Amino acid sequence: MTRALIVVDMTYDFLADDGALTCGLPGQQAVQPVLDLLREFAETGELIVFACDAHTVDDPEFALWPPHCVIGTKGAMLYGQLADFYNRHQSDRVRYLPKTKYDAFFDTPLADWLTADQATEVTVVGVCTSICCYATALGAYCRGFSITSDPAAMADLTKEAHDFAVNHMQNVLKAEMINRLS
Repeated sequence: MTRALIVVDMTYDFLADDGALTCGLPGQQAVQPVLDLLREFAETGELIVFACDAHTVDDPEFALWPPHCVIGTKGAMLYGQLADFYNRHQSDRVRYLPKTKYDAFFDTPLADWLTADQATEVTVVGVCTSICCYATALGAYCRGFSITSDPAAMADLTKEAHDFAVNHMQNVLKAEMINRLS
């Protein structure tokens, strides 16, 4: 079984205190568990994909949410040590994937990358648990991938939304929840 790590939306706008659509402290607390997973996957040479919102200034999504992750702005950049990791490791094994919808599979080459890599399992982490992480996990499920995640490596706008999405991923998508903090 070949694994791949999908790191969803760990950008300035979703994590920084002054980000346009921030998860705040819970998102910031998820950074270290994500970094731990990044190091694990990098050490074994498994595929890592940073799937991040990349919106134009007139994106229709801004009718639903405040403008965020606009291409070319600070808000669209990977956050803190995650940017450092990406900059040090960027290669055909560590890729950046811009996305315009919640599901990182929608209208992107993600499924093709995973298939070419012979991945059968994806680990989905990042923010927001109930929005883009869940949609990406659902996209993986619908394409036949098994799913794992670590609740500590995800965050949401509220604890209730996070807990609901973790439970839903586990019970509906049959995602295996690992917890390195316990």
